[in-house]
Amino acid sequence: MPTRLPEQLVGAPIAAREAWLLQHLHAASTSDYIGESVSQLDHALQCATLAEQHGDPELTLAALLHDIGHLVPSQEPSMEGLGTRNHERVGADILLGLGFSARVGRLVAGHVNAKRFLASQRPAYLAKLSPASTRTLALQGGPMTTHEQAEFEQHSDARDLIQLRGFDEGAKALGANFRPLEHFTPLLAEHLASQSADSALASLATPFTQEQLDEWRTNQVLVLPGILKDTALADVDRWTSDLARRFETPGRWMKYYERTAENERQLCRIEDFVSYHAGMDALIRGTSMLDRVSELMGERAVLFKEKINFKLAGGSGFAAHQDAPAFDAFGQQYHITVLITVDPSNRSNGGLEFAEPTGTDSVLKQAADGTIAEAVATNLTWRPIDLPAGSVVLFDSYIAHRSPRNTSDGSRRSLYITYSRAAEGDVRDRYYADKRNTFPPEIEREPGIDYAKKAGRYNLANPIL
Repeated sequence: MPTRLPEQLVGAPIAAREAWLLQHLHAASTSDYIGESVSQLDHALQCATLAEQHGDPELTLAALLHDIGHLVPSQEPSMEGLGTRNHERVGADILLGLGFSARVGRLVAGHVNAKRFLASQRPAYLAKLSPASTRTLALQGGPMTTHEQAEFEQHSDARDLIQLRGFDEGAKALGANFRPLEHFTPLLAEHLASQSADSALASLATPFTQEQLDEWRTNQVLVLPGILKDTALADVDRWTSDLARRFETPGRWMKYYERTAENERQLCRIEDFVSYHAGMDALIRGTSMLDRVSELMGERAVLFKEKINFKLAGGSGFAAHQDAPAFDAFGQQYHITVLITVDPSNRSNGGLEFAEPTGTDSVLKQAADGTIAEAVATNLTWRPIDLPAGSVVLFDSYIAHRSPRNTSDGSRRSLYITYSRAAEGDVRDRYYADKRNTFPPEIEREPGIDYAKKAGRYNLANPIL
């Protein structure tokens, strides 16, 4: 089960997140390093001091924080008193949630596999492991199989992970020279600031005008072209790219794929990611966004679900549908979705189209698959919306919408963030637990099950297989 940050850190300022992390590191000065002769903190500082000589700030941070999964409370069991089982995954989850880059997360998540790789490749390495490290190796899966070695060697960070493991093994000397924690705190702050959501949030801080409120009430759609600019747009672009580069990982962010004309997998969507990305978390669950949605909802809003649709070149369209029939599993009646365009969105690359207003409680006649019946969709008047990158569009769960295939050579990446009425309950965790069970991402699927057939509301109008 993924380790989540304490609630008070969700959307918290950088200083608060940094202070929480430093508190756990300082406490490690008296923590035994699972059978070694140095403390957890001394080991971390030795490791970071070795890494710093290579001039790679993210590698240095990964070296400093690679064992943070041993230091934070977790639901994972102990490895026979030798630290937290799956501490590499626990640590990566925590760091991604705090706002560290995807690469720092990958390095921390992969440092145990680097140990397993080296143990399978180098007999001398295996022979030099301490008794405690030898035992944890066995508990972590032992030396890699030939197939696992080949997979590891294809990892984009394989070389850095082997370096990190070398720092890890060389950082266990009692009384060795190393830099103090205070030396690395500016690097922590600088890195977190570079991932910050502050500029994106500023774009959403102003209440809506009366004209905008009137547009919403009339159309069930409010279009704000290009309001995320410069640094704000660059932030959202960078975060979207970070999430796209992350490896498929069971139990964490949910990556879904479609098939190209050549039957190759192509990324279509990522869901359930706010717990692993502080920038997205602050944007999506931050006060500014919640205030704007609540303003339109007429009461307090709460996050229901979040996704990024990628619609890469050649990506399929989404059939005409309303969201309300797909969002009613937990008794909720009304939702508002915020669309943020990461790339320009237009008719050539599969931009969104809206039909005329339907009212906030009207569900149109549906086909067997939950999309709008063809005879009804054909008679609706559809309005394409051409938008620059950084635009925000808010629409409710009853307005009919669709999008065509991307016939351009570029991508049309868009965030779709859906909110429900707080009075109807916070059901986000239940929603994703049920979706994982009914229509999991490919990495979590069992062979022989036709998930497309059983998906129901969880694959409404989508090209996902």
